[in-house]
Amino acid sequence: MGACGGENVTICFMRRTLIDNRYAVLDTLGEGGMARVYLAHDNVLDREVALKVLREQYAGDEGFVERFKREAKNAAALNHPSIVQVYDQGRAEDGTYYMAMEYVRGGTLKNLIKSEAPLEPSEAARIASRVAEALALAHDRGIVHRDIKPQNVLLNPAGETKVADFGIARAASSKSITETNLVLGTSAYMSPEQVRGERAGPASDLYSLGVVLYEMLTGEQPYRADDPIATAMKHIDEPPPHPLRANPTVPKALDALVVKLLAKRPEDRYASAALLAEDLGRVRAGGLPLAAGPASPGETRTARTVAAPGSTQMLPSRRRGPLTLLAAVLAGLVLLGGIAWALSQARLGQDASGTEKVQVPGVVNLTQVEAKNRIEEAGLKLGLTNEEASDQIAEGAVISQDPEAGTEVKKGTTVSVVVSTGQEQTPQASPSASSSASSSASSTATATPSATPSAAPESEGESKPEDSKPEEPRQEPEKVAKNQPQGSPGKGNGPPKSPPGKEKKNK
Repeated sequence: MGACGGENVTICFMRRTLIDNRYAVLDTLGEGGMARVYLAHDNVLDREVALKVLREQYAGDEGFVERFKREAKNAAALNHPSIVQVYDQGRAEDGTYYMAMEYVRGGTLKNLIKSEAPLEPSEAARIASRVAEALALAHDRGIVHRDIKPQNVLLNPAGETKVADFGIARAASSKSITETNLVLGTSAYMSPEQVRGERAGPASDLYSLGVVLYEMLTGEQPYRADDPIATAMKHIDEPPPHPLRANPTVPKALDALVVKLLAKRPEDRYASAALLAEDLGRVRAGGLPLAAGPASPGETRTARTVAAPGSTQMLPSRRRGPLTLLAAVLAGLVLLGGIAWALSQARLGQDASGTEKVQVPGVVNLTQVEAKNRIEEAGLKLGLTNEEASDQIAEGAVISQDPEAGTEVKKGTTVSVVVSTGQEQTPQASPSASSSASSSASSTATATPSATPSAAPESEGESKPEDSKPEEPRQEPEKVAKNQPQGSPGKGNGPPKSPPGKEKKNK
């Protein structure tokens, strides 16, 4: 981007009067690891928006951009009053990708916690229930947020809760998301399975919401250490803390609910975000949660049980003898050692079984030979090769690939591609036809317009989110790019650095 590269991009944007002849940049709202957010005015619909712009280094990552577009479209389909709405997505004249989102006046939940924590239990439960309702819709659509934290929960002056940044964390390529400032910067809210490098599912979002709820109730995060790695390890090593111990005003029912959300195993947490929202509503009404049993400190419990090494039999803890206790301690040490080894292997690009993990290279627009060489250089294999006509991709070049660029897979995995056969040919008149018929065919062929990307229906740009069931054959990325999806969510807007302008208008 020339003079507008690096840190100068903010100045360049602020100097412009319009972005894509539509968005007038007014002020800077904030910056994150992957994007900057500006307050802008939409001159077409006459309303203020939060304009999120990808940083330059990610705009050149083909795999990231493709996944960013798909996630933006999926996120735009999440129509819920507790989710920041996405209006538009596009590419500026200098190649910078942006998305226009709902501008939420006010601040983030993080700001509220810093100024007013601990929050009243009923208010904390209300905010958490709104976030849970938003997650319920996203999970039903196969979308996992993966970065639930107070900074991504926005609060407007009326007290309404808005969840932001659906899809951005998921859209990052494996190279991007392993950078310390992107992942370990939010280690205080990561689930144990995320710390271990395992696939994050809906239960991971619920764990992160449990951390946020604990922080609202106590003013502190449940696990704290001197550095992000040590903090992340506490999510694996230490038992769930009780907010009631830090704040005696927390109801026992809400305390039990938080402890259930912070369970180490995903299957021990709530079965769904919808059930969690229902229980939070019961607690706010003074009732008892149905899914969370009594777990508050000081309550009578049955004796804990431990498993003897090499046995599935559970023994009451009060009957444990010295040998059993020693065996349990040794088993715990072995478990901790295994976890530390798995984490070290994950940092070295390997899974827990020792299998090396590699990143799938981008081969779209390359010839079949070039694609094969690049795939094999990455330690992968060229798999099934299909052919398909394309108006945008040159004959012999790759239209799409599976898995997508940037996906982290085991070494030796096969990568399937679809190769272009060129433009679809228009039927020609037979040489034996009469001169009049030839003239008619010629004029007809001349009048027939060639297929254009804009003729593709809107539905061709749709694709399934990353955490859903096995995907259907993907559409060509260029068609997706032409059918620009309507936006993508972004990080919390937060309060503008200058006094707020006028309220945004509805469409």
